[in-house]
Parts: sequence; C-alpha cells; structure tokens
Amino acid sequence: MRSPYWLLIIHHLRIILKNSLITLFLFLPALHAQSQEVHKRPSVGLVLSGGGAHGIAHLGVIKVMEEAGLRPDYITGVSMGSIIGGMYSLGYTTDSLYNILHGLDWEVILSNKIPENRVIFLEKDHFYNSIISLPTSSKKVTLPSGLINGQLLENLLSYYLWPAADISDFSKLPIPFMCVGSDLITYEKVDLKTGYLPLAIRASTAIPSIFTPVKIDTLLLVDGGLIRNFAASEAKEMGADILIGSYAGFQAYKEEDLQTVPGIIKQIAFYRSLEDFEEQKKLIDVLITHKLRNIPKTGFENVDTLVRKGYDAALPYKPYFRKLADSLNMIEKQKPVVNILGKQSYKFNSIEIKGNNIYSDYQIRGILDINPGEEVNKNMLNEKIDLLYGKAWFEKVKYRIVPRNDSLILIIDCEEKPKGMLYGSVHYDNYLRAGVILGMSVKNLLTQRSVINVNSLKDLCRVKNIL
Repeated sequence: MRSPYWLLIIHHLRIILKNSLITLFLFLPALHAQSQEVHKRPSVGLVLSGGGAHGIAHLGVIKVMEEAGLRPDYITGVSMGSIIGGMYSLGYTTDSLYNILHGLDWEVILSNKIPENRVIFLEKDHFYNSIISLPTSSKKVTLPSGLINGQLLENLLSYYLWPAADISDFSKLPIPFMCVGSDLITYEKVDLKTGYLPLAIRASTAIPSIFTPVKIDTLLLVDGGLIRNFAASEAKEMGADILIGSYAGFQAYKEEDLQTVPGIIKQIAFYRSLEDFEEQKKLIDVLITHKLRNIPKTGFENVDTLVRKGYDAALPYKPYFRKLADSLNMIEKQKPVVNILGKQSYKFNSIEIKGNNIYSDYQIRGILDINPGEEVNKNMLNEKIDLLYGKAWFEKVKYRIVPRNDSLILIIDCEEKPKGMLYGSVHYDNYLRAGVILGMSVKNLLTQRSVINVNSLKDLCRVKNIL
C-alpha cells in the first residue's frame, strides 16, 4: 500500500516530467498547461471483482470508504461486482443497497417463479410443479443452454436500474461505470460501456451452464470472470489515477485442495482468470482481498455476514482512505453526485416488439396495454412483462429502453417457445406411490390460439403398509 502523499507526489512528478519534454517544443504555452494540470484533482477508481455471493462483501468495503469521506470517480465491475458497482454508480448508498440485498428472495429470483396470479390458468401446473421443461419438435427434444434463463433477474435489474434507463453511455452515469463480459464465440473479453445497463450487467453475471448466455448484437456473452475477473486496466483507461480494488473471486487452490476431481476442474477452469488477476493487481494501489471459503458462493442469504466481513477487511485502511480524501480535497473539492434516483416514469415515443413470429404484435400489445405518450412507471411495466411471461408464450420476455435521436423507444424482446413443450415433475403419494409426471403442451396445432395439454404418470415404486 502506498502513502496517499506519495501517490499525489508521484502523480504530479509524472505530469511535470511529461510537460517538461513538451516545453522543449512549445515553451511558454506548455508552462501554462503544466500549471493547470498540476492543480488538477487526481481521480480514484474502484475495481470490484466477481465471486458469486462473495461479491456482496464489496458493500462492506464501500461502506468504509463512505465513512472515510472517499468516493470513487470511476467504477469497474465483473459479475456480482457489476451489480454492486452498477447500482452504486447510480447513486444508491451502501445502506440502501444493503436493504435491497437483504430483502431479496434469491431462491425465487433464480427459480423464475413469477406471482401465481399473473400465470394463465392452463399453465399454472407447469410453472410451479415442473422441475424441467424442454422444447420439442417433430424431430427432437432440445436441451437448454443454461439452467436459468434469467427472466426474474433481468426484471429485477431493470426495476432497480430504472433511473438510468434513458442513459445509454455508462460514462454519463452519476459515477462513470463499465463492466466486463466474455464472448463465447471468439472467447475474448468484451468491455460493456454503452447500451442498456441492465442487459450489460446481466451479461456480465451470466455464469456458464447456470445462466443462459446473453446475445447483444453479434456477441454471445457470458460471465466476464472467465477471462478477466478484475478490471483494473479498464479503470485506468477510464481515467483513474489511483486504484482501490476489492477482490472476492476464486483464489488458487493449494496442493491439499487438489486431491478431488471438482477441485482440479475448478482450478483448470479459472486458470486464465487467475493468471490475468496476477497482472491486473499490479496496477492497484490498495488491494483488499476477501477469504470467504467457509461461505458458499451461492449463499446469497448471508448478506449480514458477507457485508460485515467485507467491512472488517477494509477497516484497517480507513485512516488511509481518510488521509487520501483530505489530500484530494485540498487540491480540489469533489463535485457532488447528480441525483437521478428520483426518476419515476418515462413517456415513450414508440413501442417496438422484436423476436415474435408465432404471436402477433396485436396480441402482445393487447396484454401490454401501453400506448406511446403515456406515463409509464417501473411497477406498471414489470407487471405487464410478468403477465406476458405468464402466458407461457415465451421462453423469456424482457424490455429495453433505448434513446434514439430525441426520442425514447420501448423495445419488447421476445424469445418464443416452440409450439411443443415437454415438462417433467416428481409425484409422491404417502400411501400409494412415488412417480414421474410427464406432460406435453402443444399450442396452435388445431387452430390459432388452441392449446392441448397431455399428462401421464409413470410409477417409480409402490409402497404398501403391511401390518
């Protein structure tokens, strides 16, 4: 860890050296430029890694920074770090983020179970009783590209990032932000700096085989942590002079941890990311690492423990943060964050529906019941999306808000289910038997909008009480 005074001295010396070379050619004009640059306030970048639920510990680090009066000028995030960093960049405080995370039911979010009153009657059994659903055709049954399609997670991100829905350049957020994804096709890192913020963050958190990939233009994106789990160089490129990092990602196993197949597979899977982290952390001035192996990476319910551990890990750096904040403010006071959290509603100039072939725009608009020019708030829009999803027409349905010229466009993106779906669930009866229920749902076979449901029960065993 470098002294905040030395950081400022080194920063100024670099500027002076750079400008001294320029003076050989420009002399007096360069001296004036040097005088201006020396008094410019150095900027602070905050780098937040991925790590599943462990990334919640980042909140404790930010809390210590807040208490010390130190606010980042730039934020980069990967996976869970992109959720924490992206929301903080909008102006959410650590207390408000804590309350949000504490109130979430991750079991429901990861199950894609929307409220039952928004599910059409014929589909209620499939929504709540099926443990697997597979698209079928006359030729084959198709396996999914991930266990979770992220329907509720995307709804959740759109809900809380609603105030930034009309901002497509993430450098224009109250605190400039970017996140990182990995392109499955080229296996290259992708910097997500523009577009629809909830979609960018969803892509950065798409853990392969758990979440389905996210398609953005020609890219097929999954979790950025596969390639770069700690975006320090990106923070430098954004303009940060001083970097503070919080790392909650995978840490290399030692020999005693590599005696099992899962341990070996995990070490191999994260090899590239670990190698990259060794290079990225060289750019960091303050690095806070979190050792949380006793908490599962899927333990999202451990909010209190994770935030406290993050806070405890950062607490020894609090005097340093305070000195750094004071030193920076002596050069120039930091501008306050622009408050955009008060945005309640938008008016859309037009509504576009994409990806629908089986179901018409007319059918979809009838359920949305939203017209251009009327006030639309996030609660209303999320409810309408749930109603569309509850029709079971779509594998996934989501919305994007896109600024276009001087207009604001609401885009409904649909991923239609095929006409045939195969469902599977487990049945258990205390007196008679346990079994597997197979169901088939076929739409639009006889007539448009027709639905045929067929269920069968296959016995696994019969249980008899012999007295």
